[in-house]
Amino acid sequence: MSNPTTPFSWQMPTAVDLVTDLPADFEVFGQAVATDLADLLGGASGYILSKNSATDMDFVWIANDQGDITGITAGTGITVTSPTGPVPTVSINTAVTADLTTAQTLTNKTLSSPALTTPTVSTLTTNGDLVYGTGSGALARIGIGSASQVLTVAGGIPSWATPAAPGLAFVTSATFTAATTVSINSCFTSTYDNYVVTVNASSGTGGNYLVKLRLSGTDSSASYTYNTLTTNAGTVSSATTSGGTTGFATDANDTGRPAQTQFTLMSPAVAAYTWYGSNAFSSNVGGIGVKINNGYHAIATAYDGLTINWTNTSTGTVRVYGMRNS
Repeated sequence: MSNPTTPFSWQMPTAVDLVTDLPADFEVFGQAVATDLADLLGGASGYILSKNSATDMDFVWIANDQGDITGITAGTGITVTSPTGPVPTVSINTAVTADLTTAQTLTNKTLSSPALTTPTVSTLTTNGDLVYGTGSGALARIGIGSASQVLTVAGGIPSWATPAAPGLAFVTSATFTAATTVSINSCFTSTYDNYVVTVNASSGTGGNYLVKLRLSGTDSSASYTYNTLTTNAGTVSSATTSGGTTGFATDANDTGRPAQTQFTLMSPAVAAYTWYGSNAFSSNVGGIGVKINNGYHAIATAYDGLTINWTNTSTGTVRVYGMRNS
């Protein structure tokens, strides 16, 4: 046996050996193969074969826990054990403290003083709490508002408030039964510039409605100037009253039938002329169906109430609304 194979140098029987020494030669050959391949034996399920050294045919079975990381480099405050594996251990040094006093840059924005002393985090106790600056580097908490409230400013600081609904705001009302007059005091204030008044008569025995402005419980019964436009069974007529002493005419005859009146008073609570306009509707068939009035009260006085008179009696409700300024 003088013919070593490449690269394992296993000895194979020659032609002569096949005749003279075949059993012994095969024993030598088999023993060499078994010795070289011994490291391939064993290994648990899922294990992989790894080189154990630079020596030829020196292998070892290892657990298949190899990843893509081939090495880990430690940094400041970080310790790495066995950085090249097979299973590195990374530890964080908990004694390392962050620098909170030096100006830090975040997305090109400089935080020159990161220390926020008040309020503490424990002050924010409710979901939705907000923090605002009170000046001189101090902070304060504002609690969450109620549903539908909006964030506004009151007294120079943020606050929650319920927004005013647009349109008309109900002020007051008065009911009357088989009456010829109804007075409402303290319904006009500086809260609103203009007011809308509605009169809903459910029944009556007839008569026109007249409106007078009122101050401290006393009616103003002069200097009412207005124009009237009426329709009557398809015809149209108009009239002008100058310097009237009764008040503004607002509605037509409502004999035994419902009648509705709506009128607007412009700036009644301001010491200036009060302008007036109305639309009245009556279901008195054959009588006056629609009546439109507009005019002014030529006395520069701030009034706080009104009186409505009827020629005869009526039953219903008067309602006063303020027109919101914004």
